[in-house]
Amino acid sequence: MTKMKILYIDTTTPDLVVAVVEDNKITDVTAKAVGVHHSEMLCDKVTEALHKANVKFADLSAYACAIGPGSFTGIRIGVSTVKGYCTAVELPVIGVNCLEAISVSSKCGARRSAIVDAGNGYYFADYANGVAPCLVSYDDERVSHAGRADSAVDYFDGAVELIRKRFSSGQFDGSLTPLYIRRSQAEEKFESTAIV
Repeated sequence: MTKMKILYIDTTTPDLVVAVVEDNKITDVTAKAVGVHHSEMLCDKVTEALHKANVKFADLSAYACAIGPGSFTGIRIGVSTVKGYCTAVELPVIGVNCLEAISVSSKCGARRSAIVDAGNGYYFADYANGVAPCLVSYDDERVSHAGRADSAVDYFDGAVELIRKRFSSGQFDGSLTPLYIRRSQAEEKFESTAIV
């Protein structure tokens, strides 16, 4: 069986999560509250994580990346970086759905449903009831029963659990596809100001 050495990146929240996930070890070099500076710090953090784990790109067995929902720009930074790494060193990829990671995270109560603050009075939600992830308002009564994460650090253990499970069962993605539940603020603003 192939040893698991996976580079994991999550840029969907104000935190920058970078870790090397191995069979019995996690090398975590996460930077908290970096705001909008993911792109400035990401490659240096990847280098740091690989160095601390004593791993080279050629030693990795796969890449894993949070695909959303979350910050549009953050998602794009993480996904495009991993796609770039795949161009240099082609490896299987695992896309991590943040709502799914929240739903299995011990810090979020390991509930079956999950929410992430989407801003402007809404949450991204997945109620694990067969309905696709969607937007719900802050006052939706169902949110009180859902696991919630304000940061990628809050559901990091859930993401690692999903990564390990998918790697051990050989469930890889053909490519990374961002999980956008709504249009970007720029698209919404353009639509509201467009002349009809």
